Amino acid sequence: MEEIVVEGNVKIKVPKDRSISKKDKVFYNPRMEICRDISVAVVQSFLNNYGREEFLVCDPLGGSGARGIRYAKELVNPSGTVEVVINDINPFAVELIWENLKLNNLRNVKVFNKDANVLLSEHFRTFNLVDLDPFGSPNPYLDSAIRSCITKNGIIAMTATDTAVLYGSYRKACIRNYDAIPLTGDKELAVRLLIGYAIRVASKYDIGLKPIFSHFTDHYIRTFLITERGAKRADDAIEKLGYIKIENEEKIIRKREEGFEKGFGGLFYLGEINSMDIVKEALKIAQGRGYSQRSVKILGEIYEECTVGNVIGCYNIHRVCSAIKEHVPPIRELVEMLKERGFRASRTHYDPNGIKTDGKITDVIECIRDYNRDKEIKYS
Repeated sequence: MEEIVVEGNVKIKVPKDRSISKKDKVFYNPRMEICRDISVAVVQSFLNNYGREEFLVCDPLGGSGARGIRYAKELVNPSGTVEVVINDINPFAVELIWENLKLNNLRNVKVFNKDANVLLSEHFRTFNLVDLDPFGSPNPYLDSAIRSCITKNGIIAMTATDTAVLYGSYRKACIRNYDAIPLTGDKELAVRLLIGYAIRVASKYDIGLKPIFSHFTDHYIRTFLITERGAKRADDAIEKLGYIKIENEEKIIRKREEGFEKGFGGLFYLGEINSMDIVKEALKIAQGRGYSQRSVKILGEIYEECTVGNVIGCYNIHRVCSAIKEHVPPIRELVEMLKERGFRASRTHYDPNGIKTDGKITDVIECIRDYNRDKEIKYS
């Protein structure tokens, strides 16, 4: 049995009885609509700034085709056309993708029924955007995706749902799968670890990767990386990798050339993980197209984070208050207090109790104590 759902500007026929697992005849996850809203907005933002005569997209793990079909229908190339390749190894999925193309009257899509790595390997340096959205880790497809993407101003987009591995709950699996030591305590570090790994994979082909948009939402990590051609660009990207240690909520950072030391994790990407210009325009696009309220909210929160600058991670105020035995002030008021004292500060999209700021932990603690002291005086 099948049903038709509406996402963005498209209609998608999907299995009615689905468990959102590998056991499904054709995979479709309705909870990822927010992710797809954000993805279309981010890629449209990129296209508005890096338009090409032909913008060729590859969705090598298509499932029901929802992601690729939305790209085909909703992306507008100011300089030319948008063409999409959707692939899935599952013949039932391919059948459904064809039905969904007819349902949306799309003629700018090609469909393949191959192993994803085979398809990507057959299209060396072909695609402007390769979007990896696997069930689990993107790692098995990353090498092929990088080789199939154009080497200058292409995009590698990827989803990782093995967040427990990247976040450090399964340390050995992270070392095995990503050749990196994870840290718990701040979800942003999981994003930076994934980016760091992708940069190392790309560098062997003399390709640099530069993140333009990244987020950690619900059960998944999502990042968009622009390709930059040449050994010098690859070297520049590698130089932004390093090790991090969390001590009393502070992030202690070591550059890669300083060497690894026990207690540190990494390799993490230490540069900016979001482009303010891309995020700002993506937010405007999502609002203008009436995308889901939550996708707009996430984009808005990430834009606020961008105003703080390249600050790695955040302070979890509940953990801080527990350690210093203080009441937890309202997060918004604490952000305003930090701003009034000359610091940049914002809430974070990935932690409702987190504050991103260029202030030190001592500055945050001072604000917490001052807030609680003022409250005591007011009500005494």
